[in-house]
Amino acid sequence: MKKILTALCALFLLVYNVSAAGPVQQQQFDKANQLYKEKQYTEAAGIYQQLIDEGYYQPQLFMNAGNAYYKANRTGLAIYNYEKALEKDPFNKSVIHNLSVANQRVEGYVNDLPLLFFQQWWLHIQHFHSPNGWAMGAVIFFWLLIAGVIALLLIPAFKPALLRWVTGVATVLFFFYLTIGISTYVIANGHHEGIIMGSAVKVKAAPDQESKDMFELHEGVKVQVTDATQEYCKILLPDGKTGWLACAEIRRL
Repeated sequence: MKKILTALCALFLLVYNVSAAGPVQQQQFDKANQLYKEKQYTEAAGIYQQLIDEGYYQPQLFMNAGNAYYKANRTGLAIYNYEKALEKDPFNKSVIHNLSVANQRVEGYVNDLPLLFFQQWWLHIQHFHSPNGWAMGAVIFFWLLIAGVIALLLIPAFKPALLRWVTGVATVLFFFYLTIGISTYVIANGHHEGIIMGSAVKVKAAPDQESKDMFELHEGVKVQVTDATQEYCKILLPDGKTGWLACAEIRRL
């Protein structure tokens, strides 16, 4: 219940889009692009990362950061940024291609299971608006719903059939926008997936340094985090393997 209330508050109060860059940030972005063209990949990646840390989350920024990290042989960070770009634009063919190329560098890479048709359909719907867009839509239809109810109660002579129809549509759209808005907010803030950043990470049988080593993961592997203690995270791979490793080895998406 607490998570749902938090999501509701965020949906109704979050009206400012931090991804809109100003002229200073655009200059920094252009500077990073120029550094990339000059093959100064580490410097370019640093500027892209600074912009991201400041709260600018455009898919193009994440993709450029991924490209720079890839060229700088920082495979884990490259994959991380490509994945972040796909969170914002999941059907971007350029990002999908670049991520596929980067994953070829990953030792022991396991392909994600392909999405079923209804999962793809749901993903398309979720990305029809940004989380802010779903929130604003829910607010608009909520007030239309309230206005319709008030009109039905106070102005009975005002074409009640049409008013009931409009109020009904507003009700359906309000709950539709609210449901998808909460869903996109929870997904965006769940951080249940992550990328391995260590070059060779031992996965344990239990959340204890002395427990048995189960297998080893390498930089760039994407994992699902299913449980966590203060220091250790339980991870699940697409092939079903599971185990515990230090949470510090994972950069959460």
